[in-house]
Amino acid sequence: MNTNPCNICNIDPSSHSFHIIPSSNPDINLFYSCPAKATKYFESEGVIEHFKNHLEKNNGKPWAYILDCKGFTLKHATQINTSIALADMITNRFGESLQKVWIMNPTWTIHIVLKAMIPILTTRLKSIIETTDKTLEDLQKMTFF
Repeated sequence: MNTNPCNICNIDPSSHSFHIIPSSNPDINLFYSCPAKATKYFESEGVIEHFKNHLEKNNGKPWAYILDCKGFTLKHATQINTSIALADMITNRFGESLQKVWIMNPTWTIHIVLKAMIPILTTRLKSIIETTDKTLEDLQKMTFF
């Protein structure tokens, strides 16, 4: 039985990039995404639905998010409406349980997207976003946030 709540990814697992990865902290679900690896990144409705389905399945459990910007280009940044819709959804539906956001491999283009999203984020959410030079493995080994 497939436990992936995204029907599109059940057919093509490379379609979207947002999923739980192993973490040293069993009390917090650690989500990871790398938009440049998603083959259907430019299909906004599917991306938003994918995030929503995974976060609903999380059932309000505390979570942290690693956004890996490796390969994030100007082409990806043009999907600003998708980014704003995701930020709005997280802020209004799933933000209370979000503990930390790490932005790995930040590019100049992700900074453009962040500037557009900042006005819709709560003060608390703004305070938990951090760019980092830590590796994915380092972040997975962290036991507290």
